[in-house]
Amino acid sequence: MAFRTLFFAAYASALTVPRNTTFTPPSPSSSTLDDVHLWGVAINPPTALPQAATANDLRWQPSLDFDTDGCYNVPAIGADGTIAQGLPHNFVSPSSDCRDPSDLDNNNVYSRQRCNANGWCIYLYDYYFEKDVAIPYLLDVGHTHDWEHIAVWVDANNKAQYVAASKHGGYQIKAAADVRWDGEHPKIVYHKDGANTHCFRFADAADDAIENAKGVWFRGPLVSYNGFPAGIRDLLYAHDFGKANIALKDSAFPGNIMSAKPTAITFDASVDALGSPGYP
Repeated sequence: MAFRTLFFAAYASALTVPRNTTFTPPSPSSSTLDDVHLWGVAINPPTALPQAATANDLRWQPSLDFDTDGCYNVPAIGADGTIAQGLPHNFVSPSSDCRDPSDLDNNNVYSRQRCNANGWCIYLYDYYFEKDVAIPYLLDVGHTHDWEHIAVWVDANNKAQYVAASKHGGYQIKAAADVRWDGEHPKIVYHKDGANTHCFRFADAADDAIENAKGVWFRGPLVSYNGFPAGIRDLLYAHDFGKANIALKDSAFPGNIMSAKPTAITFDASVDALGSPGYP
């Protein structure tokens, strides 16, 4: 009984402490973060890296909105090597502490291009979220940290032909003609998938009633594969985000390419050609 009283007292305190409160808690890991949150501290994400992206990565970068029952994506790493520590997912709401308007000002998206000699290119975009809550305010089946991904497939004529959006470990794939576009940027929404955790979905006409704090289809500052400060990409790709996985790192990139690939495309997921992944 004493523990339960202490727990809910600490939890109630956590609900009232602003995200930017100055406090130094014990250094958390993803496995202990729910315990650390009992201190009543929501840890700020790292300061964003400056945009450093190739022209083509920028050309096809998706435009996003975020349903109100979820987080905004934030930087996963800062220029000093600080890695996002995430947020707890138990006994909290899906959007608590992770939907501050400032998160859209301090923001990064990550990308990697791979082309084959036949002219096909994939542009894969990675988004980091601090938590993924399935069951609000209860012991939850979700997880601290979430990585979601979007792929744009471009043909030899430099025309987008397919878009793939990550969904619970796989991808939903649509022909470009069936996707809503913001110029050359596919419109994608981060949403809570019913009683499940969060994922991306393709936007429909109703989604032009924007729900994010900027009131626009949003594209955060983009960092391409070769756009990181020296050593920072390796630090990020080596980090263990628990149940969430970076799609762009070497060990995961080919598998994500194949999962996001339409059957109509012939593509070697292990080969770079035509200058990919390129330099900003």
